[in-house]
Amino acid sequence: MIVPVTTPLISRALLPILAALALCALNAPALAVGHLTVRILTGPEPLLAGSDVELRIYEVGGKVRRIPLAHGESWLRDSTRVIPVTLNDSLDPRSVSRFGIYYRAAQPESAPWEIVAADVEISHNGDSPQRLLDTSLSGVIARQGELSTPERSAGSLLCVTDADCDDHRTCNGVERCAPRTPGADARGCVRGTPVVCPVNQVCSESRGCLGPAAIKKIPVAPAPAPASPR
Repeated sequence: MIVPVTTPLISRALLPILAALALCALNAPALAVGHLTVRILTGPEPLLAGSDVELRIYEVGGKVRRIPLAHGESWLRDSTRVIPVTLNDSLDPRSVSRFGIYYRAAQPESAPWEIVAADVEISHNGDSPQRLLDTSLSGVIARQGELSTPERSAGSLLCVTDADCDDHRTCNGVERCAPRTPGADARGCVRGTPVVCPVNQVCSESRGCLGPAAIKKIPVAPAPAPASPR
């Protein structure tokens, strides 16, 4: 005798809930990170004990995070330091305008200190680590100074107000700045709801919904005259 296989009642009841959770996971915005990994490859000069090394992260709005990387110890020449960092408050990588490595020598007569490569790695929910701003630093600092990445363009930064997201078009709706909202783009902007006009009307920028008669009255810019042959 063949016994039919049925789904238990409790499992069938959970299916809609599981499906909803899966959908939420797919639509969830990128989460801020609470941990970083700083990887620094030093050059031919050692870092003397007592020197200061900081990671400085510059964010939208003027906030600067200063994270000590050296705590009085010396670093060997031609070595790699891997430094895990736990942040006091989470960081949204989209809000970072630039970052840098600050160095102050322990002694005024110290030789210039070379950083062959310095990366800041971030990861979301166990994903493969990625470099912050997709950038690696390198250079030489004499006694005191900072190696820094270029300032990101304003267009690539996380929005702060709704005005940052405004595309100056009315028919596609009003854009909002909501970085943690599902559907937000890389800048944290959410698209507006397009204007729905009544039947037989269309939306015209800065004029709203217009019927056929009104559309005919809208002046049309003349086509440019053809260039005269030389």
